[in-house]
Amino acid sequence: MAGRSYRIAYFAVDWNYELVDQTLHGLKQYSDAHRNVFLRIFDCFGTDQDNSKDKSEYRIFSLPDLHTFDGVVILGNQIILERVRNELVRRIDEAGIPAVSIGCPLPGCVSIVHDNRSAQRDIVSHVIREHHARRLVYLTGNLYNNCPEAKDRLNGFHDACLENGISSEDIQVLEKTWRTTDGTETVRQWLEEDLPLPDAFICANDEMALGMLGALQENNISVPGDVIVTGYDNLDSAELSCPRLSSVFCDYRLLNLQAMETLIGMIEGQRVPSVIYGEHAVIPSESCGCPDSSRPGMIRDRYFQQTRFLRSFYLTQGQLAEELFEANNLKDLTSAVLRNRSIFGCHDIFLCFNDYYFDNYEKAEWIQDSEDYGEEMVLASRNYMRFPTRQLLPEPYLSRERFLIFYPLHYNTYSIGYIAMDGLSEAAKMNLHESIFNFLEIAIENIRKKELLRRFNEMLDDLYVHDGLTGLYNRFGLQRFGLETYSRMIRKYGGALVLFTDMDDMKIINDTWGHEAGDTALCAVAEILRKNCSEEDFIMRYGGDEFVVIAAGEKTFLQEDILASAEDWNKTSGQPFRLGLSVGCVLSERKQKRSLEDCIREADVLMYNIKAERKVGR
Repeated sequence: MAGRSYRIAYFAVDWNYELVDQTLHGLKQYSDAHRNVFLRIFDCFGTDQDNSKDKSEYRIFSLPDLHTFDGVVILGNQIILERVRNELVRRIDEAGIPAVSIGCPLPGCVSIVHDNRSAQRDIVSHVIREHHARRLVYLTGNLYNNCPEAKDRLNGFHDACLENGISSEDIQVLEKTWRTTDGTETVRQWLEEDLPLPDAFICANDEMALGMLGALQENNISVPGDVIVTGYDNLDSAELSCPRLSSVFCDYRLLNLQAMETLIGMIEGQRVPSVIYGEHAVIPSESCGCPDSSRPGMIRDRYFQQTRFLRSFYLTQGQLAEELFEANNLKDLTSAVLRNRSIFGCHDIFLCFNDYYFDNYEKAEWIQDSEDYGEEMVLASRNYMRFPTRQLLPEPYLSRERFLIFYPLHYNTYSIGYIAMDGLSEAAKMNLHESIFNFLEIAIENIRKKELLRRFNEMLDDLYVHDGLTGLYNRFGLQRFGLETYSRMIRKYGGALVLFTDMDDMKIINDTWGHEAGDTALCAVAEILRKNCSEEDFIMRYGGDEFVVIAAGEKTFLQEDILASAEDWNKTSGQPFRLGLSVGCVLSERKQKRSLEDCIREADVLMYNIKAERKVGR
């Protein structure tokens, strides 16, 4: 493989956390040993419900453009939804690249599987021959997702019964779905119906068997004294259970190493078998009546490691929680995640947001397909970085990181973006990653709502201090900003100019041409005042047809400019009415120490005198 680099996409689901953890560690081991392999793992927490949450989880599979990859590996037996597997197969075929499927044969893919049928037959035969079990109850996996794993194990069960002379009357098959709760509910229903216990409950995986062990113990039913229980997969939790669960060992880490080696060979043009089988071994132990096969040293070591990890995890989680909910924006949140990234077990962690989510916190402004990823993503770091979604990450991060795991970020049904990590944590094995991501998603949504609330309060604040018609400040604005402007002008310029403006003949305009014309006249005056004032000046609608301006004391020409602008408006407006203004002007100098209220009052008097003189002149 020297001299060439390989870009590999890997699709997995954290449905069975311990098995996927073995998978991820196997992939990390392979990546560390092969410096020219760039592995991109797309992982999620989807189930077989195909509800809105599942759709949001599986969305991460649509993220990579497979045309940019050299090959694909699918952990097919963990992707329970058939439609999701079929869509991946369609995209692989469209991209025209080689692919390997683990645990579930898929069209166009080389299959790497354990011989589930033989493995299930072997452990059932052990229970029958060595422990003389005759009446057997079998809990299947999901038989209806078109993945043969569950059917092969069921066939292996029937093979063992047939080979060992177990009659059909002594066999009962319960169709289940792989979940721990399947085992728990089976025991509950069995006891409610007061059914006689069989000789053995044979479970198609460890999860169901562990659920059954717990429920039997809660009801004081001895295993294996009253009934035998077996599982399949030999999870760490099976070895740690009491009694130690009898199970079937399949080396999933080795299976993934085989998958990677096979795929690289396919990329290089080598011919490989269409099906490759991994090895298995029956692990008889206490739950079937055999001696304890657990490793005491391993148990002590695992207990110590997990206890130490959990102590550190909950300490970091508490710190992360506090910092996340104190964050006021995405940069604050990203900084909090980076400071506490040890909880994710990685050195580099990347938070990427959909561009429409980042740019528009109001959902009404999002694109129609806001459940998907946008054309661009925004990486939240010290500086926000935009990049095409198909790149996955901006350069140079993408070329620097050889091993990356991508998880979806979503809130309810809409997509926020995704998180990318360069390492693994014990949190994944203990089903704690999902809770951290849920926590993070809530914190991100909290920031969005904080921003919306801030904007809403700003809008209310703006409405509170501004006149609805003209957009100028109102009397509340005078108290909040007018006094401040007046003081600043005196400090900065040695004096402030206060103008009081009143419209002439406003009643005639309203009575003759209607109130719409009156509103037009008021807005025209507001625009004239804006035109002649600077941004640092204060302009307000004082009430009715009266306006107040506070400007720098040196603007002694302001009164004449306003009146001249009104005349220009009359010449060009095309309106049937004439705009007339009376303006009173007062200069307040620093040494006078006059209040703004006194200046407004005096300017009002001056304006009134001007208006009165004009009327006498008529």
